Amino acid sequence: MKLAHVTLLLLCSHLSFCTIRDLKPKEEEKIKKPEVTSTLDTSQNDLVDKKCLTKNYTHLSCKKVFCQPWQKCIEGTCICKLPYQCPRNGTTVCSTNGKSYPTYCQQKSFECLRPGAKFLNRGACTANGRFNVSLKYGNRDSEGIVEVKLVNQDKKMFICDNRWSITQANVACLDLGFQQGALDIKGRFHFPEDLHLNSTECLHVHCRGFESSLSECTFTKKIIRSYQRFAGVVCYTQDAATSTNDSFQCVNGKRIPQKRACNGFNDCGDQSDELCCTGCQRNGFLCRSGVCIPREYVCNGEVDCIAGDDEANCNGDKRHEIKEEPETLTANMDTERKRIKSLLPKLSCGVKNSVHSVPVRRKRVVGGKPAEKGEFPWQVAVREDDKINCGGVYIGGCWILTAAHCVRASKVHRYQIWTSLLDRVKYNRGIVFRYVNKVIIHENYNGATYQNDIALIEMKLPAGRKECEMPNSIPACVPWSPYLFKPNDTCIISGWGRDKDNEKVYVLQWGQVHLINNCSKFYPDRYFENEMECAGTEDGSIDACKGDSGGPLVCQDANNVTYVWGVVSWGEQCGKSEFPGVYTKVANYFDWISYHVGRPLISQYNI
Repeated sequence: MKLAHVTLLLLCSHLSFCTIRDLKPKEEEKIKKPEVTSTLDTSQNDLVDKKCLTKNYTHLSCKKVFCQPWQKCIEGTCICKLPYQCPRNGTTVCSTNGKSYPTYCQQKSFECLRPGAKFLNRGACTANGRFNVSLKYGNRDSEGIVEVKLVNQDKKMFICDNRWSITQANVACLDLGFQQGALDIKGRFHFPEDLHLNSTECLHVHCRGFESSLSECTFTKKIIRSYQRFAGVVCYTQDAATSTNDSFQCVNGKRIPQKRACNGFNDCGDQSDELCCTGCQRNGFLCRSGVCIPREYVCNGEVDCIAGDDEANCNGDKRHEIKEEPETLTANMDTERKRIKSLLPKLSCGVKNSVHSVPVRRKRVVGGKPAEKGEFPWQVAVREDDKINCGGVYIGGCWILTAAHCVRASKVHRYQIWTSLLDRVKYNRGIVFRYVNKVIIHENYNGATYQNDIALIEMKLPAGRKECEMPNSIPACVPWSPYLFKPNDTCIISGWGRDKDNEKVYVLQWGQVHLINNCSKFYPDRYFENEMECAGTEDGSIDACKGDSGGPLVCQDANNVTYVWGVVSWGEQCGKSEFPGVYTKVANYFDWISYHVGRPLISQYNI
């Protein structure tokens, strides 16, 4: 996918037993990668999701964005890591507190805890100078032409206006103590007539927008041409701000023109203007999660959309980072940030080793080919005594995710977990079973309403083993954000549940379903949107039914990584379109799951 580079703004220019029910699909297709929504040309009000705005999402909301390497995601918010939790490999950096830190991540972690200790420069601290930013030729202290003095540079220099945008301006104002960033990059500045004559050079500056100081941005030197203008900024103050009917209210209290919301640029400074979008203006790219990012971030080799759609379908055509030219005056800390991210622990989940990356195409499930070996390596059977009444999902380590109504803590000695099982009558090769050590049922599970219908099963370690080795099993990833998938996405259900007309099924079955928006219309006063998910087909031909409970509803992101999006919970009248299956929404229970199994086991991102 090739996308045009963004031209930055220039200064001075304008049922409790329901699981796979019927399983009689129409012609089934392979799971498709999520389609990337294009940018939209429509009215500004149409671009903003007002229901989403009530959530007050910001750059620290890890349900919408990735945390920085020096942060971790706890209960939906990016919080500071302790310095020792950062990777140890890196280059020494100096802080404005006069201390040297072994890595940039450790310095940023310390700054996160104590905001006064900002980044100064790469390398050990010396007495060779300080970074300084100031404003000149404005009517007040909050506006003017931006002038900087770099560490180890003798003179102050102005910043060139080309490549200067609200992204850089917000960082500059934050550096100057204006906590809400910049109001604009245009203003009435009083240039001395001989300013250009006395200045032969200016600086280009490149920032990502999360920096707390311009010293973290990359500076390169440029020789001034006769037409060159200098970058200016008007920092945000209550006096300078105007409240109008067409203004957008940022979460941090800042007001910006409505036309700047959902444009791909972080005008608010806390990113709240780009996190609840139904479309993007031309400068932006709309992530499936409803976030607008700059188009220049697409196919640049770094995942910025939480579902990975900005790096999907790139066909190897990755954009190159801004190259450090010979006149580069400062270290590229953005490159260092990316390197630190590459050192963070990675999980192996949701990606199959089998040749079957997705189930093969087939006309029917009932009466057709059974699931093949390796197609669903996260599917398990929960066996009670000599019967299999429920399914489950392997999520890593010794842990299985299932429905609360499937298990009882008092029956722990009666359960077994069977993996790699295809036929529950004619046992196939490769089956592994484990005894159960512990059953954890959600403390707020309500058997009458099926709210919080979720449970964890811990398998016993085999004798003499320190880990639960699960041959031929691969864990499904546990979603941390409810925005990874959305209504109409195609997902898969699987299990040994009853077929249509209550017929028994002995071979693992699967079927494709679509996520359904707002199931309250099907189950009034019984469907709880935050805790439950609906899925089915238009004709009801594919559904979950009795015996499938606790089994997985899995979805694949843009990079074919599989997440357990739902656990089969309840429904009515298997196989009827007006009664879709209801699933426990796993993303809502990420923190509950991580509390019991340990965050490093399931945290694919934001750890």
